[in-house]
Amino acid sequence: MKATITIILTLCFYMNTIAQNCDDVLFMKKDAKLTYTDYNKKGKKLGETLHETISITQTGEIYTALIKATRIDDKNKETFTTNFKTECNGGLFKVDMMRFFNYDKISEKQQNNLELDITGDVLEFPTNNNAGDLLNDGHITLKLNNQGFTLVTMSFDIKNRKIVGEENITTPAGTFNCQKITFDFESKFGILKIKGRGVEWYYDNVVVVKSESYNKKGKLTNYHQLTNIQ
Repeated sequence: MKATITIILTLCFYMNTIAQNCDDVLFMKKDAKLTYTDYNKKGKKLGETLHETISITQTGEIYTALIKATRIDDKNKETFTTNFKTECNGGLFKVDMMRFFNYDKISEKQQNNLELDITGDVLEFPTNNNAGDLLNDGHITLKLNNQGFTLVTMSFDIKNRKIVGEENITTPAGTFNCQKITFDFESKFGILKIKGRGVEWYYDNVVVVKSESYNKKGKLTNYHQLTNIQ
């Protein structure tokens, strides 16, 4: 799982406080760019994903960021591009499950003239939480269709998300005081099924700084981390 998917906060105050909470988050600024680098278990670079905030819109007390995700392989070639949304409402952040999907799996399967059908949940990250609190589960399904026929179905589930504490995490992008969250995941690509466990560290309770994936035997399989902020 090169996902980390990735969503997002609670607390209701007055209107100006709501705006302050939303504006303070790194990706809730137009033209913000966050680069994530993926590595295998031995630390070899596998590729990068650039998250660029295309727009910020407001409807009442709800602020929505449209983010463009561009996958770049280890040869510096763009292989896949998609958009996902994050929403801030009274300090509660919600992030599309598409944020956490394995884009490499899509680019491997996608071919010319195929349609991508996506249905999924959002993950929520409240601010007023403590170690031991449980967070919501999430599911996403993607279907690659050709002229009305589904060629392959891919899905990703995150369950048992739990806040376990706080840690300082240092990456090439800086040092961040993060909230640490553990979870179980299950991914399906056609007939292939993979189960495992993930650990993620979030800055401001919602910005992924580092994500690690482990197989069902508890061994590290891959990880990714925030490596650049613009």
